[in-house]
Amino acid sequence: MICRSRARRRAGGVLLLLAVAGCSNGSALGTIQYTTPAGQVVKIESPDDDGCHRLPGGARSVRNYTVDDIRLYVDEHCELTKAGDDQSGRTGGESFYLGTQASVAFTPGQSPWLSYSVVGGGA
Repeated sequence: MICRSRARRRAGGVLLLLAVAGCSNGSALGTIQYTTPAGQVVKIESPDDDGCHRLPGGARSVRNYTVDDIRLYVDEHCELTKAGDDQSGRTGGESFYLGTQASVAFTPGQSPWLSYSVVGGGA
């Protein structure tokens, strides 16, 4: 009985520390990994959760291993493209929403993503 009580307290303490850390540092904890059109793999550790972030070299495929969702843009300034000008050539797509722990691969004819923003991040 004593061991279970200690284990529960330790687990509760760890969860509390994670919650405080996630709320206090202003970053999307985790890693965003992308592959450039030249095939270079780039990792971004715990990106800031506000504003627009450029993807140097552009991104053909992206893996979001952070605790937050992100939105990918074909524009360097996180601005939506006009309908019909999206990265896959289909009408209506203006950006790409990538959930946490998800990935998106290159589609033939797609323009590289040039920037991203964290969903729910500060303005």
